[in-house]
Amino acid sequence: MITAKIETKGLIKGLIIWTILFAVIIFGFSAVYPQMHSSAMKDLLDAKLTGLSPSLLKTFNISVNGQSSFLVAAGFFAYYFQYMFLAASIYAMMLGSQALIKEETDGTIEFLYAQPVTRIGIVTSKFVANFLILAIFWLISFGVSVGSTLLYRQSTDSAATITKEISKIFTQESLILLFFLALGFFVSTFLKSSKQSTSVSLGIVFGFYLIGIFSDLNDSFSWAKTISPTHMGIPSNLLDKGLSAANVTLLSILIVLFLGGTYMVYQRKDLKV
Repeated sequence: MITAKIETKGLIKGLIIWTILFAVIIFGFSAVYPQMHSSAMKDLLDAKLTGLSPSLLKTFNISVNGQSSFLVAAGFFAYYFQYMFLAASIYAMMLGSQALIKEETDGTIEFLYAQPVTRIGIVTSKFVANFLILAIFWLISFGVSVGSTLLYRQSTDSAATITKEISKIFTQESLILLFFLALGFFVSTFLKSSKQSTSVSLGIVFGFYLIGIFSDLNDSFSWAKTISPTHMGIPSNLLDKGLSAANVTLLSILIVLFLGGTYMVYQRKDLKV
């Protein structure tokens, strides 16, 4: 597992940066929550939100009642975390899309192939390393999310409910992040340079995000929800309904297909030495 160790060490710096940024932003948003319970803010929300059309509220995943309400700790978390999840999806996609191309770009592919490892072993080792990095990032983000939300919760918010609801969000979204990691690996076999990774990752993730938005705005386009992983992972939806069995099955099949495709393409790829 020499390749996995080398890969993991190379990803530590990025992990630290992403984790710190996530923690700071999450704490910043959590600190705003107590202000939502001020009388002035309640009056403002009642006046503004009730005046917006239901379709517009749905598009931005804003709820005025139930567990997804701004006035419930888990609901407030779910609202702002939808954008954090979008960033996490980009990170997962970037990890995967850089994994199999960066040695060719950096000119260190000869060193990699000097090791006693096959191409199948390279893909496996790199996937294990990137999966480990992504898992650490997600677990730390979960701990920060629960801790900051509990820190700023109101007396009406149950600590057990907060922990349960945030756990529900993170558990289900982890499958979607794994999807983006696997998709990134598959994409990585076609890239010519690791410099393309960021733009490709942003394009794919935001493309899925826009598809989800259009599916909410246009009823005739509502079927597109089923092909948008970012829409599947909207926290407020996960609180209300959770991932459907069909979505879990679809994501699982696609993860297997993308990983299988990665092994097949990388075995036949002409590497730039």
